[in-house]
Amino acid sequence: MLVGYVSPTDPFKDRKSWSGTYYNTREALEKAGHQVEWVSYTNWTKTDKFFAKVYKAIYGRKGSYIHSRLASHIRTRTIKQDLSKYDVLFVPGQVDIVAGLKTDTPIIYYTDGTVPLMINYYWFGFTKKAIKEAELVEQRAIDNASYVWLSSKWAADSVIKDYHADPNQVSVFPFVVGNNDEQKIHVAKYDGQTLKVMFSGVDWERKGGQYAVDAVETLNQRGIRSELLITGIRDLPEAVKSKKCVKNLGFLNKNEPEGLKKYLATWQEANLLLLPTRAECSAIVFCEAAAYGAPVLTTETGGNSTYVKKKVNGDRLPLSASGAEFADVLEKWVKNGDLDRLSQGAEQMYRDYNSWKAWGDHFNQVVR
Repeated sequence: MLVGYVSPTDPFKDRKSWSGTYYNTREALEKAGHQVEWVSYTNWTKTDKFFAKVYKAIYGRKGSYIHSRLASHIRTRTIKQDLSKYDVLFVPGQVDIVAGLKTDTPIIYYTDGTVPLMINYYWFGFTKKAIKEAELVEQRAIDNASYVWLSSKWAADSVIKDYHADPNQVSVFPFVVGNNDEQKIHVAKYDGQTLKVMFSGVDWERKGGQYAVDAVETLNQRGIRSELLITGIRDLPEAVKSKKCVKNLGFLNKNEPEGLKKYLATWQEANLLLLPTRAECSAIVFCEAAAYGAPVLTTETGGNSTYVKKKVNGDRLPLSASGAEFADVLEKWVKNGDLDRLSQGAEQMYRDYNSWKAWGDHFNQVVR
């Protein structure tokens, strides 16, 4: 099958954009036996920037320009390839493009959330006019797509409930990461000496960084020597940097060999992932944890339940949980010897859901 891969950045080269989703899904498509060609378009041209200002004047400064008919019209016009030559068009995340495409070629729209889910969860302060426009564009995208794929059941349920999509058109396709069979990366086995707890994310507040610090400090106070390995944060609060139980790796650019090397080395040092996130659609780091056999402790929010299964590869606590309550779970895992079992569960999650092969096999089952 010849797949036209529509994205603003080269999915053959860019390992970083949208947390690596463009690169990884393109790899999965090729591994599944399909020929993939990049269908490029141009965004943020002078014209685009001008109309983004027009958008703000009409809909307010805190709206989403991408979720507008202006962006949809302007950006789809920059696509120059002949779309009729493809068997299917795969469009990850770009609601403006999907809404504006005019083609008889079947379209796969792949995303991680919906406007109704984002309001007052990720997005705050939107005007009623901006919300109405965003929902209109999203409805057009869903109606224009032959397939609507969501990265979590949470998001898939919203597409069916809020946009009345045909359930037969909607599928859950969890995000994926690179083939760990080639990298041979695995978290460390807990040695009974120091519990190495990994925290990864770029938004300290939204990812619940302070809860992770509190949990690790609590473990140390209880006599379980622990260290928090922090990656992804550019400006970590000084009060956190100075703590003895914290090892700050900073922001690591996975597009650069040295940054990727340090990031993978951190996984090999860690025993598990702790991510007490406050809001989450589908964290790629959960897929990485599965690939590297890392148990995960997170929160009951957003799409997390698609990636972290209780008693399989980890646990999810309510958003009301304190750092001490996260420590309770980690202490239980250590004392009951649960880490090895949860690590095996993580590896199975990767094989079944979060690997290139699993994603590609699912693609071949749905698209015929």
